[in-house]
Amino acid sequence: MDGDRVGLALKNVEVDDLDRGTVLSNDPAVKTTKRLECNVELLRYWPTQLKQGMAMHVGHWMQFMPARVETSADSGDWRNAKVVLSLDKELAYVSGDTAVLMYLSGQKLRVAGTIRLQ
Repeated sequence: MDGDRVGLALKNVEVDDLDRGTVLSNDPAVKTTKRLECNVELLRYWPTQLKQGMAMHVGHWMQFMPARVETSADSGDWRNAKVVLSLDKELAYVSGDTAVLMYLSGQKLRVAGTIRLQ
């Protein structure tokens, strides 16, 4: 799905009513959620497995938001795990999209990997 950035004038809507990265769509394929159950693929340079309670960030389209790891389970390869992330606000996406998972509290490497949205 390709998208464009546009300027838009909405009647009776103030600038403060919409956050940066707000997605406006009438496409029924676009879903929203504050809880992601997804597969994560961590970068080979990422030093450790994801643990419950870790503060991460998810970047998708123009959206960028904090997330917390609720659970992380793997079948022997911690770089490819199933995770549950709770988000501070709703994320808009289409099933099958890929989002970037980031760890902003680290020293050097900030991108941890990618997640496949379902």
